[in-house]
Amino acid sequence: MTSKTKWIPLFASNFLGVFNNNFFKTLICLLAINWVAKGNESMIVSLASGLYVLSYIFFSPLAGKLSKTMYKKQIMITARITELILVIIGSLGFYIENVVVVMAAIFLLGLVSTLFSPSKYGLIRDIGGNEGLSFGTGTLEMFTFFGAILGPLLATIVSDHYNFYLMSGLFVIISLMSLFSIWKLKVKESEPEKECKDTIIPFVFEYKAFKFASSIKGLNLIILGLSSFWMVGSFLQMNLLVHCPKTLGMTNTQTGYVLTASAMGIGIGSFLAGLISKGKIELGLTPLGGFGMTISLLFLYFLQPTGILFGFLIFLTAMFCGIYMVPLSASVQNSVEGRKQGDMIAYSNFMIFLLIFISAALFAVITKHFGTNSIFIFLVILILSMSLLMIKYVPAMFARFKGLLKIK
Repeated sequence: MTSKTKWIPLFASNFLGVFNNNFFKTLICLLAINWVAKGNESMIVSLASGLYVLSYIFFSPLAGKLSKTMYKKQIMITARITELILVIIGSLGFYIENVVVVMAAIFLLGLVSTLFSPSKYGLIRDIGGNEGLSFGTGTLEMFTFFGAILGPLLATIVSDHYNFYLMSGLFVIISLMSLFSIWKLKVKESEPEKECKDTIIPFVFEYKAFKFASSIKGLNLIILGLSSFWMVGSFLQMNLLVHCPKTLGMTNTQTGYVLTASAMGIGIGSFLAGLISKGKIELGLTPLGGFGMTISLLFLYFLQPTGILFGFLIFLTAMFCGIYMVPLSASVQNSVEGRKQGDMIAYSNFMIFLLIFISAALFAVITKHFGTNSIFIFLVILILSMSLLMIKYVPAMFARFKGLLKIK
């Protein structure tokens, strides 16, 4: 394989897996609401979303341990085979219109995603070396967001023209393609650890991981910065779902266009960050992305735009969000050598999904008392504070930021 084509199996398998999971989860939200009593529809949506991410909080330590004691490609293959079985079970749930079966399937799909996440990111260095971290991370994240866009879009079409055999056939075909893609991956991994005594108890693991990360200057702050990216993304998605129809009077279709613009912005920003980095971890891009987000969000708050301008500013915010994220994600992967890397990715996953849960609670409180427009100024405070903290306490970030701006 050439230097570029060697990445294709990982990128393809990741895209197809994310696509299928989001396709499945969105179909639950669109179809299963018709299986319950009126007034319980919101419970179905909340349950499907919550069950999918719940595993990241409780099973990330186990995922990190697996990535250290097993070959990462083998973990990925096992995960894809398991996903194939789960979408077949999930299809049965749709056929008999059973909420318990489809919810169990989405929880288990989330669990599988949790367990192979450190291995997926760990393979980036195995494929491209240290010089491939920025490109690999940026492109992988871009395809992740494209999968998150296209999966729900297909779900809306399929749900409007529901055909069980078409739907279940798509589940199985996409799962098989994802399995075939990762099977074709050619990679030389470091030897797994023969004995690993790491704890898989979540909060014990997180405490130990925090202490280890504290021994590497700036790493805990970088992980917090990466988690704040996902917190911002969660806030934006929730706010758009309420702000667009309630404040701007958009239809559901128009709201969908804005959500698509935001997801595309993150994907394009991630890809651009990978290209700009040119084989290095360009930490200077993080404050650049942070300040770009700040300006876009300030325009959204003070101008209170509508229509195309609103959509453009959301796209711009999301693009800077992607630029902000990639160097942080690559830094976490590059923070330690060998199999210890899996622990740091698992620790990072825990922090990310903890902040996503916190964002859901904060969103309800903020919007209840101050309205949806206030979320934009809240995000300004959050991202500006995080950017300034990292500039102050991560020396390499400030130096590279000045280098990008050509400040002496």
